[in-house]
Amino acid sequence: MDSMNSKVRPFVFFCAIIASLGTLNSGFNTSALNIPGDNVRYCPNVAHGVQTYYPNSPLPQCLPMSDWIWGVATGMFAVGGLIGAMLAGPMSDKWGRRDAMIMINVSFFIGAILLSTSVHSAMFAIGRIFVGIGGGFMTVVISMYIAETAPPRSRGLLGSFLQLFMTIGILVIEAISLGLRSAVGWRVLTVITVVPAIAQMICLPFCPRSPRWLISQNRIDEARLELLRLRNGDIQEEFADMVLALSKGGGADRKKPADEAHQDRDSAAGFETKEADEPAGAEPFDAEVNLNFFQVMTIPVLARLTLKLFVVHCASQLTGINAIMYYSTSIFQDSFGDNAPYVTVGVAALNVLLTFVALGLVDRLGRKVLLLISAIGMTVFSVLMTIGLRFNVSPLQVVCIMLFVASFAVGLGIIPFILTAEVFPTYAVGAASSACLVVNWLCNFIIGLIFPTLQRACGPYVFIIFAGIAFLTAIFLLLFIPETKRKSIEEVGREVGWYGISLDTIKQKAEKKTII
Repeated sequence: MDSMNSKVRPFVFFCAIIASLGTLNSGFNTSALNIPGDNVRYCPNVAHGVQTYYPNSPLPQCLPMSDWIWGVATGMFAVGGLIGAMLAGPMSDKWGRRDAMIMINVSFFIGAILLSTSVHSAMFAIGRIFVGIGGGFMTVVISMYIAETAPPRSRGLLGSFLQLFMTIGILVIEAISLGLRSAVGWRVLTVITVVPAIAQMICLPFCPRSPRWLISQNRIDEARLELLRLRNGDIQEEFADMVLALSKGGGADRKKPADEAHQDRDSAAGFETKEADEPAGAEPFDAEVNLNFFQVMTIPVLARLTLKLFVVHCASQLTGINAIMYYSTSIFQDSFGDNAPYVTVGVAALNVLLTFVALGLVDRLGRKVLLLISAIGMTVFSVLMTIGLRFNVSPLQVVCIMLFVASFAVGLGIIPFILTAEVFPTYAVGAASSACLVVNWLCNFIIGLIFPTLQRACGPYVFIIFAGIAFLTAIFLLLFIPETKRKSIEEVGREVGWYGISLDTIKQKAEKKTII
């Protein structure tokens, strides 16, 4: 049986799970401050703004901050994410997806040290930047790694692991937070981030490198061996399609048409022979090309794809999900008082449950349908949430926030990361993914920074803003986003138009020449 249609090996699930530990860690740091936020800002048994110290210790029990400074400190996680996303493309292109993930875990250790030993708000904010760097980097590279190692028929399912582990991380850290709402507990919470980092650093070396990345580095034999580890069935057709697409810019320079290449089961061997017979000093193998963001944007078809994905990633944040994940406890405070943290944990649990549901739907209903369901649902429940807040109807608030989160989880929560890794060729995916996730984290930062002030200014009407953005998002998705379910990356390339870009075009872009 052909490898693209055979059953998924359990080893592939193992690789996706180990890679996704990076977003488990990102989930930890996304909501680590949600429930114990007041314990970070206010010392026990004293007036707000007064700082006290642990007995026989130079460490303060709290770090007094105004609403604005607290928003900045919380939002520094997204600033770090933006930096991490910018680093992801160059690092993953140079050292590979797997090894780059191993390396970036160092940032979680640095962040944990700074956060757990903070003596003032600036040190705390810098710690948030470092854990954000790890989180932002992981969201880019994990989606690339899974897309490049998963078989086409299960790429959506496995790609959804990224968001699933993010939601599990949020739920776990919020559940732990219930028992650590104290002057000491918040410092303990900030250290937990090292646990998944250690686990991933130990396990990743047992996972294969991306075959597509290995081909791009002229390591053809090694790529073939890694693909054999990842697939059941005959890999010849899949491997030949990878090599031809990555080495010939989609086949424009080939003498045979693309359809014949699919029928030639020995074509991969031909590339290996060519590589072995090349004399010393010959030109580099054709696949050794990686474009940066500015070069990607000079190729019209890739520029259009990138701009479309920018909008999708902006929408996933500006529709308001992190207003819930960062500040849901404070949103619920007026209606539920001391029970607000428990409602927050319930919301996180629902997010995990619905992400599981999305795992089963993403390769059945498709990416576009789930995105539309998500955007329309968030529009409706934002409006209803406004009614619940305006008239202080506590049950309606809970139901609407849970359904708002559910709507996000099945579409805008998982699909943007999957789409980004699916629609670009290997020579452009690093730069394009980094750029998309930079936009994602920038919008994340904006929401984290302004929501406390926005909530105070708009009161119960703050979710009307998110409703408007979600409605416009639904229209955009309907008109401009392609469907990619159960298609190989090469098939997607044929449909969106980049598969036929000539090798000379790619090389000239890499050499910073301007054509097209």
